[in-house]
Amino acid sequence: MINESNEIKHPRDSWARVNTQTKTYFDIALQEAAQGIECRLKAKASTDQFEISEFSSLAYQHSLKAIVFSSMCVEAGINDYAGIQLGDKYCEKHIYSMDVISKWVLVPKLVCGNEMDKSGPAFRALQQLVKSRNKLVHSKSRDIGVPSLELAKRLKKADLDFEEDFENSYKALFLLSMEMDYVVGQQYNPIRTLDSTVSPFLKIPDNLKVELGKCKSIMINRMR
Repeated sequence: MINESNEIKHPRDSWARVNTQTKTYFDIALQEAAQGIECRLKAKASTDQFEISEFSSLAYQHSLKAIVFSSMCVEAGINDYAGIQLGDKYCEKHIYSMDVISKWVLVPKLVCGNEMDKSGPAFRALQQLVKSRNKLVHSKSRDIGVPSLELAKRLKKADLDFEEDFENSYKALFLLSMEMDYVVGQQYNPIRTLDSTVSPFLKIPDNLKVELGKCKSIMINRMR
């Protein structure tokens, strides 16, 4: 989803700020996701139980960091966008205390009159990312009870849910970026545009490029 005219009017078209971490968090999230995928492949390829255990543990660690840094990226991005366009004083009083999802819905509307599609894939990915981040940040252990078939099913489901949350973490960044190219324009994208002609120094890890392509197809088909 690209706004080809890229001329959506904004209160400010230039700015200088300190402590901007969005792109750093974005890069870390994708690096961790790439390493998580690589470790998963190594675990599947190995026949050595010690190696499988080690690579599986590393994959889990990288996945945790991918989820957390993806969530940090989307929050930092919308906070920066709000501060730039609405002013720090206004945001301190009215915006920064809001939940992340509400910021992504309301702030672009306040700034330029456009709103992200709350029925679209980017919004759903954002919701899942926030939910998965909260599960990790507010983690609580639980008594698993007596070993049983039902317990095994619950543990299996938990593993599958985590894998889904991991895959969603980097897809959320891709989908939100594409959505915002359309909603606010590439120049003002709260995360960053993935258009290489505008972001020539952007590096997408090779093992994430297939998923990036799938996300592009999702957004293109949605526009038809």
